[in-house]
Amino acid sequence: MTYGLPREVDPGQALLEEVHRTAGHVAWLGMRVAELEESELVWGVVEETDKPPSYGDDGELRGGGLETKRKAVPHAYVTLYGQERDRLARVAKAAIDAGVSERVVAVYEQVATAYVQVLERVLDRLELSEAQRRQVPEVVQGELRAIAGGQGSAA
Repeated sequence: MTYGLPREVDPGQALLEEVHRTAGHVAWLGMRVAELEESELVWGVVEETDKPPSYGDDGELRGGGLETKRKAVPHAYVTLYGQERDRLARVAKAAIDAGVSERVVAVYEQVATAYVQVLERVLDRLELSEAQRRQVPEVVQGELRAIAGGQGSAA
């Protein structure tokens, strides 16, 4: 895929994707910042230059090597972490203002309604006895609890 290749996406979905993507960036940068030594947070390398050796007045070869300049500035990860946190707050607010959460809930409600309709139709076609039909709510609730608890079947 080419960088910036256009794709069709609902604006609400795009906002939600950006919230998720930015939250991932914040989490990753937060881990990088947590790995830094305390002294690295606000004191760090700002420039490294590979200096070639030179000959002194006496003809001797002198100097050369890596020259490092340090300065009291926030580490790049700290700066990026702050910027991404600000971005996350902005896109989350934009998503809330656009009603993305309500739309997601509405979609889940539609899916749940469809599942209930399918289950009712399946049960009707199985021609269960009244005693078996009375067991359905208890069995379904038990299975849902098992799934929510990360277990297999409740049976």
